[in-house]
Amino acid sequence: MIKYLVYILTFVMIISSCRKDLHSSVFDKSADQRLNTVLTDYQSILVAAPYGWVANVVPALETNEKIYSFWFKFNDSNRVVSRWKAEPPLTSSYRLKALQRPELIFDTYTYLHLLADAEKKVPGAAAGTGLKSDFELEIISAAADSFVFKGRYNGADVTFQKATAGDTAGNVRVLGHYPLAGSYQATAVRILYATTAADSLVGSIGNFKGIKEFSPSKYADTVVVDYGDLGNSNWRYRIALTADGQGITVTPNATMESQIKPGSFKILAQSYDRGSGRIYLKSFYTNSAGADRVTEETFIRR
Repeated sequence: MIKYLVYILTFVMIISSCRKDLHSSVFDKSADQRLNTVLTDYQSILVAAPYGWVANVVPALETNEKIYSFWFKFNDSNRVVSRWKAEPPLTSSYRLKALQRPELIFDTYTYLHLLADAEKKVPGAAAGTGLKSDFELEIISAAADSFVFKGRYNGADVTFQKATAGDTAGNVRVLGHYPLAGSYQATAVRILYATTAADSLVGSIGNFKGIKEFSPSKYADTVVVDYGDLGNSNWRYRIALTADGQGITVTPNATMESQIKPGSFKILAQSYDRGSGRIYLKSFYTNSAGADRVTEETFIRR
């Protein structure tokens, strides 16, 4: 009996030893050490991009449709240079930290913070929340040339892609397929009828002349642009190229659609000159009080 017990104890000791050796070979570092290695690898990737990174940001505010593009250049001393549109470079600080998952945190003010500013620093922002964007970003996935993030607090969607040499000067390029995106010289005339257009009684006329931005949208291959002379209303056209690239489709955004008579929006006439980039629109809708509106707009790519 004692002999069998000795055999059993010997067997258990051998198995325990094997398990210990296996554990040591697989987990030769503590959890904190492994996590620090991951964070170090992420920082190495961020710093190694010779021309920095182009970031696409989709804030979480429900009424927002735009994609906002930024440029970032990181160094290994936790400093980052950001650019937005043609604004001058802004130097700030960043850090990588592990919370529920690894995070990239912009811990001093960058242009990215404008989207979350409570003082409505960008058009369409809401008082107190801005566009409900984020500057603390959970790292969902990473590769040598790209990152995918999710905003920690508001759930903004953010992607990074390695920049090219041209992205560091002026406006950064837009990631994705948005051939209509860019700046346009725009003119608009909006006729506000007292009742119906058929009655031809004009109450007033609204005008716009200036620059409008065709901004990339969170909807694939679609841009958005301010409607008529109502740039502060968050009313926008959604414009996309047709499948053959020769024409366009135009619809109102959700904010505009919710504030007019249901189903009343129509495009009465439109044209798109692919060569010059000129777009002409004539649109119609009936407002919630039953009065008709007709707007003619011309956009010429700059």
